[in-house]
Amino acid sequence: MQSFIFNDAVRFKLVTQQEDTGAKVQVFFGVFLGVLLRWLYGVVVDVVKGGPWDFGSLSVIIARVMVSLIVTVFVFSGYWGKVKDQPAGMRFLNSLVYGISIDALVGPWMY
Repeated sequence: MQSFIFNDAVRFKLVTQQEDTGAKVQVFFGVFLGVLLRWLYGVVVDVVKGGPWDFGSLSVIIARVMVSLIVTVFVFSGYWGKVKDQPAGMRFLNSLVYGISIDALVGPWMY
């Protein structure tokens, strides 16, 4: 009996997987945009309360975008299976809202 070879298993999954790459990109950007929109919403709330338009220093902005990308990658891997059978418009809106809700969980750790 041969031992399990991880690379062969990954190649087999990639070859036999007949999923739409455009739909995956749509869901990925939906989640990423949702995460960034919630951050923007937080800045707008501060402005409405009487504060200045302050996104932070350049290092804070870069860190926020990097954390958003990392969170999106981890969330996308589990979320794709749930929305792959939905219509395109619904899939994008669901992923956008999902990104907003995920940032509500992760966002407080950024400050």
